[in-house]
Amino acid sequence: MTNQSYEVEPLGQTKGSCECCGAARRAIWGVVHAAGAETVASYFVTWVPEQALTVHPAHMDLILGAWGEGTGAAERVAVSLLFQHGAEGAELRVIDASGRKIAKNPLVGVALGPDDVMGSPLAKTAFGIFDAVMAQDVRFAV
Repeated sequence: MTNQSYEVEPLGQTKGSCECCGAARRAIWGVVHAAGAETVASYFVTWVPEQALTVHPAHMDLILGAWGEGTGAAERVAVSLLFQHGAEGAELRVIDASGRKIAKNPLVGVALGPDDVMGSPLAKTAFGIFDAVMAQDVRFAV
């Protein structure tokens, strides 16, 4: 999955209040397909459009793995990414998914942390999917 093109299929969205600051929060989600239409992930992005990413980072939670008939949570993992702007520009890093809401999703077998992801093929996949969502899901305009 690391060198493939991805096709993003936006699905739903909600608006609410940020749990930490009360500002208007936005959430979007969808699925990601490999170039041949095979589903490889679902994504959930939350951010506060009113706040700069230097102040309030965006989160992307991914469910990666096998999808479709005959598959289950045991074939999928949760990976969480934090996107922010720092002193040196845009920063994207893996954070611990076990502390995120995605860890309790019944579609997830295991929620992974940075040590599980970094240096593995999953890192390249997660970052590639992040790039695809940024480029193709126009709702995530930061």
